[in-house]
Amino acid sequence: MIRRTDSLRFRLLIGTAVWIGLGILVGGLLVSSLFRWNLMQGYHEELAIHIEELAALTAIDPTGQPYLLRRLSDPRYLPPESGFYWQIDRAGKQTVASPSLGSNRFDPGFANGPALRTAWTEGPHGRTLEYGKQIALDDGPPLQVVIATDKRLVDATMAEFNRSLALSLFSFALLMIAAGMLQIRFGLRPLDRLARAIGDVRSGRSERMHGTFPAEITPLVADLNGLIESSSASVARSRLIAGNLAHGLRAPLAILIDEADCLRKSGHTDAADTILGESIRMQRQIDFHLARARSAAAQPLPGKVASVPAALQRLGDAFTRLHQQRQIEYLIAPGESLCVPCDQIDLTEILSNLLDNAGKWAASRCSVRWYREKSMVVIEIDDDGPGLPDEEREAVFKVGTRLDDLMPGTGLGLAISRDLARIYGGDVHLANAPSGGLRATVRLPAVEG
Repeated sequence: MIRRTDSLRFRLLIGTAVWIGLGILVGGLLVSSLFRWNLMQGYHEELAIHIEELAALTAIDPTGQPYLLRRLSDPRYLPPESGFYWQIDRAGKQTVASPSLGSNRFDPGFANGPALRTAWTEGPHGRTLEYGKQIALDDGPPLQVVIATDKRLVDATMAEFNRSLALSLFSFALLMIAAGMLQIRFGLRPLDRLARAIGDVRSGRSERMHGTFPAEITPLVADLNGLIESSSASVARSRLIAGNLAHGLRAPLAILIDEADCLRKSGHTDAADTILGESIRMQRQIDFHLARARSAAAQPLPGKVASVPAALQRLGDAFTRLHQQRQIEYLIAPGESLCVPCDQIDLTEILSNLLDNAGKWAASRCSVRWYREKSMVVIEIDDDGPGLPDEEREAVFKVGTRLDDLMPGTGLGLAISRDLARIYGGDVHLANAPSGGLRATVRLPAVEG
């Protein structure tokens, strides 16, 4: 699902994971602290109860020696080194202690007052929570009663709890991240549909974006559709204006040229040649500026797709008829049904100029083939004419350049073809053809899918 680190999905997932991780960490520390507090409260309550029980079970024999009437109710005070201890002291008498204490002893001076005392002290196995109480007797020295629990028991309980807590929180975090991924995927699904709709428009499968989108995206889709329609309408208007301008200017020029012919027939040769020459220059200027205006209007429009085989077959038949007197044959090789994201009129303009140029210079035939090379469609147009020197191949792409004034044309065709191809992300190049003539190669982006 995630392909790039700068994608929206990646950012949302990282943000989700970070916040979940922080929440789990803070929550885990809070739960662990609360559990430790409750655990210590439990130990305090137990020791307070046990010291009262110990005091109640303590008796004095006739010699003044303290002893227990019976064992404490909690059996944890019996096993050696169990971590639960009790001790009874009386000045001048033998200390009575729990079996768990063994030969170790607590400082009896800890319980030196009637009030219950509690503190962390050093016990047989490290830090120990100790409770102490002094019990006054009717005669003789008082009793010092001590009961204690090792801190290692608290630590062991906390460690086990923290392990279980960490495992539970880690599992919960994984579930939350998985849920976050599903939510992100579900939440961004409309953007995937939007991307596919835009891809359909760009590839020409659709002229506008269709589909149902959330309320937050619907205005964007409407604006994009409006922009597509506006661009198409703008190009159509530009082409219409260019066509009207061409029609409006060419008619007067045709009249001037006709008048020049009439003057030549009547003997006014110098005036006729002047008018004819200026008219031809005006015609070239008009063609040049109209070509530039048309190139500027021919921006790649979403939803426009042109079929390469269809355009070549149609143009091949047309130019075969056009050069029928010279018996020029156009051989269109079969190939894949490839399409380019280009307006059909513009593709026709690109190819017709190159096919016409090949037919003018060919000796007997022009051959055309096309194929796909990675993401580009390559169209190769070969002729069996005289070819072109290397140093002149780029010069012919300049507007108005003509290598032979006897050949018909304005010197604009190759320049227009290259300009249009570059507008659509492609290019036009000239090279030697295997047949010895000239090869014109057109490269245009291919339509995916």
